[in-house]
Amino acid sequence: MEVFTSIEELGRSTDRPIYLALGMFDGVHRGHLAVLKKAQEIANEKEGVAVAFTFPEHPASFLRPDQTPRLIMNKEEKAMRLLERGMSGVVLRTFDREFASVEARHFLSFLLARIRSLKGLCVGQNFRFGRGRKGDDLCLQEYGDEVGLSVDVVQSELFSNSPVSSSRIREALKFGQIEEVNEMLGWIYTISGEVLPGKGMGKEFGFPTINIPWIPQARPAYGVYVGMVHDDSGERNAKYAIANYGLRPTVEEGATQPLLEVHVLDSIEDGFGNVGQKLSMTLQSFLRPENKFDSLDSLKSQIKEDLLRAEKMRQKA
Repeated sequence: MEVFTSIEELGRSTDRPIYLALGMFDGVHRGHLAVLKKAQEIANEKEGVAVAFTFPEHPASFLRPDQTPRLIMNKEEKAMRLLERGMSGVVLRTFDREFASVEARHFLSFLLARIRSLKGLCVGQNFRFGRGRKGDDLCLQEYGDEVGLSVDVVQSELFSNSPVSSSRIREALKFGQIEEVNEMLGWIYTISGEVLPGKGMGKEFGFPTINIPWIPQARPAYGVYVGMVHDDSGERNAKYAIANYGLRPTVEEGATQPLLEVHVLDSIEDGFGNVGQKLSMTLQSFLRPENKFDSLDSLKSQIKEDLLRAEKMRQKA
């Protein structure tokens, strides 16, 4: 199947039984993965298809524009990861006035009128729906019984004795707690982008870098990270690397757009990291916050120390 922009489009696409996993799914974290897995299990048992139903932007951007959470991933990244996690299709429906006005009591009828082959729903235990978010998971099960739809409520996944949530991940990202982020995601946080030309200062220092722009809504803390970088050939060819994510205050005063400056510790082939090439880097460990140094010599000295720490971490891994 594919990515749909409306429920009607999904309803016209197949006559097979459809089982919807509903949620914002920002980050496609461990809690989300449990909901997706349940939908897939039921769809397989019933010879149907499991489809994720979500929104390209957070509903708060329509309901409370001044209180809109910063998203962990954009709609393209989210759709790709949902499909990678085994969903047969993804609905990215804009949250608008029509959707916001649907009363909780009529929510399932709203879906059934547009998806004739809808047979069931899977949601997390904190799911809210309907006008004013008045419906909860218990209401959904009650209404499902009334209209003949199965409703499965999946318990929250826990991390450090508290439910995994997108808001917790955003907070951990903000403070550079990348190990906690990765634990809650259930996958390694990854930065991807096309290589930009640089000013060559890293090469002059003896630490050549590959420059990758990365400007998500929910940004990782500015600072130095250790991880693996790879091209489109996949993670099997990944290189161990250290990178600074931030505004480069020591060498570029007044910069407003963050950049990931990657220094590969492994040997690389000719052409790796060329301008225009798409690269991805996983952020596995956080070394230190980004700083503005008094001199270039102080910066060089700190980079050498960072490299030594990164090598020690690799040896312990």
